[in-house]
This record gives sequence, C-alpha cells and structure tokens, in this order.
Amino acid sequence: MGIFDVAFLVSAVTIAAPILLAATGELVSERAGVLNVGLEGVMLTGAFGGYLVMWETGSLVLGFVGGMIAGLLFAAVMALLSIEAKVDQIVSGIALTLLGYGLTAFLNERFLVPARTFDPLPRLEIPVLSDIPVIGPAMFDQDAFIYATAILIILVAFALGRTTWGINLKAVGESPVSADAAGVGIRAMRWAAVLFSGLCAGAAGAYLSIGDVGVFREGMSGGRGYLAIAAVLFGGWRLAGLGIAVTIFAVADATQLRLQAIGVIPREVWVAVVILVVLVMVLGRMRRGAGAARLASGRLTGIEVAGLASVAVLLTLVIVSPSITLPVPLWLAMPYLLALVALGTEGKRRHKAPTALAVPYLRSEV
Repeated sequence: MGIFDVAFLVSAVTIAAPILLAATGELVSERAGVLNVGLEGVMLTGAFGGYLVMWETGSLVLGFVGGMIAGLLFAAVMALLSIEAKVDQIVSGIALTLLGYGLTAFLNERFLVPARTFDPLPRLEIPVLSDIPVIGPAMFDQDAFIYATAILIILVAFALGRTTWGINLKAVGESPVSADAAGVGIRAMRWAAVLFSGLCAGAAGAYLSIGDVGVFREGMSGGRGYLAIAAVLFGGWRLAGLGIAVTIFAVADATQLRLQAIGVIPREVWVAVVILVVLVMVLGRMRRGAGAARLASGRLTGIEVAGLASVAVLLTLVIVSPSITLPVPLWLAMPYLLALVALGTEGKRRHKAPTALAVPYLRSEV
C-alpha cells in the first residue's frame, strides 16, 4: 500500500473529525441564513477554553465542556452582531477571528506559562468491527470524540431532513418573510443555529488542544475553521457533499504529513491524484446535470479540457516517476490549495446557497 496504509487512514480520520464537526455546525447556521465566517476564531477559542479548564481541573470531560462554553460565548457575540445589530456577517466574522487569535495568544502568554501537556483521549476498540481488515482499525478503534461526532452527524441529518424543526430552519434561510408569516420565530431559529455552530466548533477546538495534541499552541486551529466553511460551500449545503469535501481535505492533509517525512513523492501519490482528478471531473459533469444530447455531443467545458490536460501530465509522472522534492511550506499549504480549487470550480453552484444567506432580516421593511 505504500504510504496509504492503515496508519495513514487512522491519521486521515483523526484530521477529518474536528473539521467535520465544525462544518456540520456551520451548515446548520448557514441553513438558517447566518454565515459564520468567524468559525476559525470560535474553534481557536474552544481550543483555549478546553485547555484552560483542563489546566485547572485535570478533567477531560470538564475540559471539553469548557471548550464548548467558550465556543458558545464567541458564537453569541457573532449572533449579537449579525442578528441583533444587523452588522455585515463577513466583516463581523473576520473581526471575531482576529479577536480570537489576539485574545487567546494574550491569555495563554499571560496566565498559562509554562505550558503543560496532557495525555490525548484513549482509543476505544469496538469488538468484532475493529477486526475488519484495513477499515476496522481506522474506523472502529478510535477515541470517544470521533464516535460522538459520527452520532451527532446522524442526528443532525435526521433533524434536517425528517423533522419540523429542519423544515422551519430551511424556510428561515430560504424565505424568512414566508417563514415569519407562517409563525416561525426568525430570531429564535437563527440564534439557535448560530449557538449550535458555536458548540460544535468549540468542541472541535477542544479536541485539537486536549483530545489530540494534548497542549495549546497559539493559532493551533491552523485554518481548519476556514476549511469547514469551504466544505459547506463545496458540498452544496448538504451533509453528504460536506462529508466528501472534508474527506478530500483530510486525505490531502494526511498525505502531506507523510510526504514531509519521505521527501520524494512516490508513484502511488501520482496515481491517487489521477483518480481524484477524474472523479472530480465526473462528479462535476453529473452535478451540472448535463443532458443526454450534450453527453452524446462530447462537448467539453474549459475546466474539463484543463482537467484532461492535467490527467495527461499526471499519467506521464506516473510512468516516469521522477524524484521530485517540494519544500515543507508547500506541503503544509496542500489542503488549503485544494480548498481554493474547490471553491473556484464550484463557484457556479452558489445558486444552491440559501436565498437569505448573509442577509439580515428586517421585519419593519417587509
């Protein structure tokens, strides 16, 4: 398997879990019409809050509660600015992220020196399922946070698709005027959605500091909040698409961690990239709803032509397998470069966003 072994899969799942949890909360918030661009700051605050409580109490459970409360408080600030004060959501989100970076760095340097390290969450093996080759160790020999994340996503999927609350949430994001006329509380729904995103991002941040790494570092969220937002957009505001996006980002991140240690890019990486590019092209063509006539005509878009050219170059690299070494900063940027590509190629799908996304609801103007 080369670098794509069981340890690689375990690493990818561990990387994906906090991003997936934060993205799920962001999806709920955006379904209600609030674009929480401050998710990065909320995650970072959750990481610090969890570490602070863990520092004082030594309890992992209380540490996660502390991280969730910290995320909740920051999300409440976002809700006050975007829902009550009607401030531009992008501007307020950026301000919230900057506040999170500055506040956590100051408090960490002022009160939590020297740093302490804690043992990460222990792994819990699920009997029988963990014995499945390859998939078992990666999926069923993980820590409690990853299992809890999977359960929460299932519950959110059920709530969004099968409950009155989910229908009302979608109505608030699509047509708040109609939802208001039907008796749905716009402010209450949006507040609940934003606070839920804060809880999810806070828990995800706490996992980074005390559940996985075992210590808090300045800026340790490392752009994961932005990746979560990008995953919601790339996934077309659906949980299934969101999961695919997070999987791609996590696999890219796990790959770059391996390649930093190896140095030279092995052949199986080029093969994986070829498969990924072809898969993205096929999915993109299917998503655009190409009709039978267009498929039969064989007409290609500019992006598809560029994709085919990329495949040709990559196949050449597979055959030749040159000794290519890239600097570490470029490896670190790989997941974020993928996010930019995803946002660029999916730009035309923004019409699938909730109609009232990032638009304050002013009842007096209706």
